[in-house]
Amino acid sequence: MNRQYIKKIKLPASPGVYIFTDGRKNTLYIGRATSLGDRVKSYFSSDLLETRGKRIVNMVSRAKFLEYKKTDSVLEAIILEADLINKFKPIY
Repeated sequence: MNRQYIKKIKLPASPGVYIFTDGRKNTLYIGRATSLGDRVKSYFSSDLLETRGKRIVNMVSRAKFLEYKKTDSVLEAIILEADLINKFKPIY
């Protein structure tokens, strides 16, 4: 997994899994995407509160790091996401 500060992140347009973590390396959220770049960028849009709600806005405000892993297919991303959620039990 690649781990980077959120403000300096540049993600590929390929399928994969992403993990938001806070400054203490606590897992906040695990998600999957068909395009990592597009999906993660959506968390920083100006209408986040209206489209995703207060809970996701709180998660994004707590997040300091983003880890991601590219996969060869969306199906592989779905399986990896489920495994990681069971392993890390994210807060959000």
